[in-house]
Amino acid sequence: MRKGKTISSIILISIFLSAFFFSCKDKKQHSEVSRGKLEHNGLTREYIYYSPDNLNKGAPLVVVLHGFTSSAEKIMNYSEFNKVAEENNFAVVYPQGTMDNDSNTFWNVGYTFHSDIGIDDVDFIVSLVNYLQYKYPLSVTNTFLTGMSNGGEMCYLLVCKHPDVFKATAPVAGMMLHSFFDNCNSMKPVPVLAVFGTDDDITNFNGDLNNNDGWGAYISIPSTIDYWAKRIDYDTLIIDSIPDIYIDDSSYIVSERYLNRQTEKEVLFYKVINGGHDWPGAWGNMDVPISNEIWNFFKEYVK
Repeated sequence: MRKGKTISSIILISIFLSAFFFSCKDKKQHSEVSRGKLEHNGLTREYIYYSPDNLNKGAPLVVVLHGFTSSAEKIMNYSEFNKVAEENNFAVVYPQGTMDNDSNTFWNVGYTFHSDIGIDDVDFIVSLVNYLQYKYPLSVTNTFLTGMSNGGEMCYLLVCKHPDVFKATAPVAGMMLHSFFDNCNSMKPVPVLAVFGTDDDITNFNGDLNNNDGWGAYISIPSTIDYWAKRIDYDTLIIDSIPDIYIDDSSYIVSERYLNRQTEKEVLFYKVINGGHDWPGAWGNMDVPISNEIWNFFKEYVK
């Protein structure tokens, strides 16, 4: 089983990112960040909220979820979503996960080794969205969701359970556990931008139906894309490639666009050939700043 080795790899990445991006903080952005708390199911949950100056009433909200062993502050720094929000006039929130029995921060998506944990992160994030929409006030319809790794997996779980809450989602380096793949709400198809590296050494591109790595059984990334593409009832597939600007990163991106031309819904897959467990533009593939690509995808659904 590879779980111990995998968790160690994630922790090392997390420590590196924390040290590097803390030294690179934009002072202007940091001065406009607010840190909040929300009581939920007997726990005091934390989050970081960023709102550009003079944000329009009813502006969109983007929820950004950190990965396993990571934090709200780390993903805020390396994703640079505050900068994207500033340039495009939307609010962004970075919820903070809780800590498991091994002192690792996480989102409770149902990993095998979290079977004894009853934290309801799905309800927490939906409650946080409702709270922020009321407090500021923000749009009650233009709410979007992205996340890295464990946060990406939480994206899939949230739009399975609450497709009415989130207009579109963009999981990065995340998979679909079989447990919520089998119970996904199919009543309302949700547009998806999925980003995944073919050489990811933490989450297997080809899936792990036998749970060899200890996370829990999960389907392959191609099967995941096929599932969401069929949900929007796509009628057109366009395969293209992103210009390979940075040769030194040893990877390039192939895009697969699954379109329903009648409903204008789309599933877009950025398959990072030779890519790893990365947030493109921050580390790994450097051909695109993926946060900008994510917002460009989301804004097509702002009504």
